[in-house]
Amino acid sequence: MNPVENVGLIDGYVDEPTVLGVPPYMSIYPRYVAGSIWTKSPKTQIHYQTIDQIRKSFENAQRHWSKMDLLILIAGMIVPGKYIGGTPISIRETKTLFSSPLLEDIPKILVGPWASFGCGIQGGKMALSSEVLAPPFDYIVKGDAEIVLVQVFDPSIGLESANLEATRESASEIEPYTTKGAQIVTQYPGFSNKHIICEIETYRGCPRFITGGCSFCVEPSYGIPQQRTVNDIVKEIESLYELGVRAFRLGHQADLFTYGSQEIGEYEFPNPNVDAIDELFSKIRKVAPDLDVLHIDNVNPGTIARHPEESKKVAKAIMKYHTPGDVAAFGVESTDPEVIRRNNLKGEVDEMIEAVRILNEVGGKRESRGLPHLLPGINLLYGLPGESKKTLEHNMNFLAQILDEGLILRRINVRQVIGLQGTNLEPTSGKGIKRNHFFKHRQEIRDRIDVEMIKRVAPPGTILQSVFLDAEQGNNYLLRQLGTYPLLCHMVKDTSGLVPKDVFVVDHGPRSLTVLPYPFRPQQASLSQWKSIPGIGSKRATRIRAAGNLHSVGDISTALDMEIPEWLHQSLSFED
Repeated sequence: MNPVENVGLIDGYVDEPTVLGVPPYMSIYPRYVAGSIWTKSPKTQIHYQTIDQIRKSFENAQRHWSKMDLLILIAGMIVPGKYIGGTPISIRETKTLFSSPLLEDIPKILVGPWASFGCGIQGGKMALSSEVLAPPFDYIVKGDAEIVLVQVFDPSIGLESANLEATRESASEIEPYTTKGAQIVTQYPGFSNKHIICEIETYRGCPRFITGGCSFCVEPSYGIPQQRTVNDIVKEIESLYELGVRAFRLGHQADLFTYGSQEIGEYEFPNPNVDAIDELFSKIRKVAPDLDVLHIDNVNPGTIARHPEESKKVAKAIMKYHTPGDVAAFGVESTDPEVIRRNNLKGEVDEMIEAVRILNEVGGKRESRGLPHLLPGINLLYGLPGESKKTLEHNMNFLAQILDEGLILRRINVRQVIGLQGTNLEPTSGKGIKRNHFFKHRQEIRDRIDVEMIKRVAPPGTILQSVFLDAEQGNNYLLRQLGTYPLLCHMVKDTSGLVPKDVFVVDHGPRSLTVLPYPFRPQQASLSQWKSIPGIGSKRATRIRAAGNLHSVGDISTALDMEIPEWLHQSLSFED
């Protein structure tokens, strides 16, 4: 292989059980890949692009890549999901993009989940073998991309002799690459306006590998979890922070509450190490004092149910240093006893409900009118062995009990499993759940559970700070905060046409909010904005717009001929 001066690094986005890399999230892969290349070849130019950038013109992308010495694609989706910020690359797109005659003589490497576990297409279907992409790809890296690419760029080994199945033996092997590769974030499309969240790995693998873990999950296949040290994690965050990144999510682990546990490798549900969590978060805050977002992702509800007191202390430690509006994703998957047994899930229904209670008790607190600090999010998965019509009843009863107890879930993910090679997932039985029953069940959750839950999460008057424009739909803005599982906010435009920095909640949909600018200035509000406030219809909105001089709550109350709710009163400003 000749010296590699220019590398095209294409981010097709990833979604794994413990890694999310769909905008605004940047996964570990681009940073680790860049770091491994620059470790061996510091002068190599890496040209990073996302699939959404490339979709603007396939032809321009291919002409650009034709000048490269090597092409690397990071892909793909092995956890089904719906995305707002971007769309993962499809198999059809991949073949079209990389089969161009312009690229015929350029070596092409596939890395990431598609290469390692197969090409997931959508929930409810088996993943295709990664060999469906050979060609156009010449090399499919089934091992760890950063470990393999160090060999590729080692002059004594090279591309032809590199072991494409090489994997890391310990977390310490990746540390040189995490900091060296940080610089690649400056090429991320959202970097200039700080619309980027970097996913951070704390450990890889699952403590439940001892018993095989959940049947469908790839994490147990890594064996005993490889934990990074606190100082190594902090060094990576410091390097990203110095470049200008201000949002981080500790998302790459099966269960953050067990990070640093001395019992990992000995017990299926190791006892949390409160001191390790406190040290990690406190040191992150020291090197990144002005960060905007510090959130988490996966937490095993089985850990909380089995270690309630230690888990409460861990939650409190996180809440000392994180930013509010955080979510602990609980992989409940199913509450059907037969499905739990057949798929070695994390616990019985009573344990799952107890975990929700515990996290609500500690994390349900909110500052002023903001979002709760740390709430559970629930993942429900369908298409697992042992399912029947009763599965739908079990899951709905579980959610109804949470609702009836007055508890809060930040969000409920309802998904269909993707079958992957290398997992313990068995073929489903003949019973199963019909597709029309699944979709009806999902809609029932949206109508019966989600609407009430989002009202509890963000009641009227809740303030959401630092929102950004996700998209425009006619006369409406779609806004979100930067963070983990951010709430989608609909806001009709005002007369200024400006996107507000902060907003407050006025109404609710099944999985979204209706918001207005905070503070709310009556003189600047449009007719449509007044109408979006519950209780103010077209006639009242027309009257308030015609009223002109509005200098007090009394003026507004008189013009509307109604009492102003306290939450709206608190959101008003009469300053110019």
